[in-house]
Amino acid sequence: MQRRRRRLSRLTGGGALALAALMLLAQPTAAGPKPKPKTPACADLASRLPKSATATLVAATPTVPAYCQVDVVPERDIHVRIALPLSAADRGVGGKVSGAWNGRVINQGGSGYAGIIGTPVFAVQRGEVGSHTDTGHNAAWCDAINPKTGKPNAQPNCGLAGGGFVLPPGGKLSTSQVRDFINRSLYVQTTWALKLTKTYYGKEARRNYWAGASTGGRQGWEMAQRYGDLFDGYLIGYPAMNWNRFIIAEAWPAVVVNDLLGPGGLSPAKSDAANAAAVAACDDLDGVRDGVIAEPRRCDFDARKVPGLSAQEAKAVNMIWDGPTDAKGKRLWGGITRGTSFGTLLPGGTGMGALIETYVRYWLYEDATFDWRSRLTIRNFPEAFAHSQRKFAKTAATDDTDLSDVRRARAKIVYYVTTNDPLIVPFGSYNYQQRLFDRYGVKGVRENVRTFYFPNVAHTEPTLTGPASAQTQLFDALQTWTEGGPAPTSFRQLDRGTGVQRTICAYPDLALATTCKPITKVPSDLAAASRTAHDPR
Repeated sequence: MQRRRRRLSRLTGGGALALAALMLLAQPTAAGPKPKPKTPACADLASRLPKSATATLVAATPTVPAYCQVDVVPERDIHVRIALPLSAADRGVGGKVSGAWNGRVINQGGSGYAGIIGTPVFAVQRGEVGSHTDTGHNAAWCDAINPKTGKPNAQPNCGLAGGGFVLPPGGKLSTSQVRDFINRSLYVQTTWALKLTKTYYGKEARRNYWAGASTGGRQGWEMAQRYGDLFDGYLIGYPAMNWNRFIIAEAWPAVVVNDLLGPGGLSPAKSDAANAAAVAACDDLDGVRDGVIAEPRRCDFDARKVPGLSAQEAKAVNMIWDGPTDAKGKRLWGGITRGTSFGTLLPGGTGMGALIETYVRYWLYEDATFDWRSRLTIRNFPEAFAHSQRKFAKTAATDDTDLSDVRRARAKIVYYVTTNDPLIVPFGSYNYQQRLFDRYGVKGVRENVRTFYFPNVAHTEPTLTGPASAQTQLFDALQTWTEGGPAPTSFRQLDRGTGVQRTICAYPDLALATTCKPITKVPSDLAAASRTAHDPR
């Protein structure tokens, strides 16, 4: 807690001045005995914040209790929303600390390329303060005229899939927008949530958490790697981390099909048939026939065995499964796992996923008209991959294995990954997890990080047995561990696709029916399948 307070005191930039002013809210204005600070009601908060801020009492609904919602733009165009369970001043009741508040802050992550401000309902439902940010841009901002240039700030409506907020029309990449999206906005979000918590309740948060999946998962790892002493715990799901490698790698399926098969592409029926055949061939590798590939890294099914595929189609499928390689045939990144639909990264069997193409256009090549079909090939793909890795290595990688601050703060991370994710292939998590093990050892990593891989789940939350949602059960386990209880060892998954229940153990432990066998060393084949020849050192 002391390290966290010191971190909060080391603020920089315009946001620091606003936060410093916020610190003075409870200071007496006249000489004499210090009166006991009076905590403000929600209606009074806005008058004590920057002019852009609003504070609104939100009425209860059948599923969400009443709360005080604060919207503020602390710096640049970073919008932050903070939802506070009602304090005693607003007649909140039922909380363990003040009013309806239980003493924690849960900073919630975003999705895709963000640009939308959400309400952190999950936190409020638990009686905790919640926060969220649009990461420094939205459609209105993208379309607004920049007075310095006389042109819009960015691509119309933020461009394809919202990823064009980093590129002004006819201009160069906005490094400030990249910075805001990757980390600055998240720091602003978190520090303002903590400061407003103290202002509204008159007490500091007992615990500070991060919770998010997909982009929110990447944000969680970014905070752990960059501000590891600012949080007590993190719930991180199927993260879009390794930003400078994973996105360009996921352009690979479209490039392969375009290069090998031309405009006709690979029909979804044929790729589906290949994935079904892979599942049938690798289903029982774990000793259980349940229609699922439990460990995709151990499935090496060859698409040439699939009836109805031409030699070129089978070659394309195998290359998509295996992932891109360099000129020497060494792995650059992992591919779509066998048994996972190609439809997200290869829509219609011919296209490139919009979330991937927008990165290629605006982020990587800074060209809104970039035509990947004529510019990217199997042969030059290693150059594109290397360009992406170099370009954002220092600003947007989110792949640093140095968790020294997390370890010193004794913070805890529950990390969960879905192994049939068609959007963020799980290789990025396999790779980062193995690199953590290489650095700290299995035992050292598990002091702070517990990882769970859920098979037969796409880009969504898994389903667990029991009445509570997976998010609730996973966060409950994190909270218990963070606040002095035992570390989570397993979860019981209910497979929505097959109806099968299975025990998911903390990796690399081995599931035995309803128990877990401790494993202290990652099997060599899985370790090798998780590395690349170009991993950061």
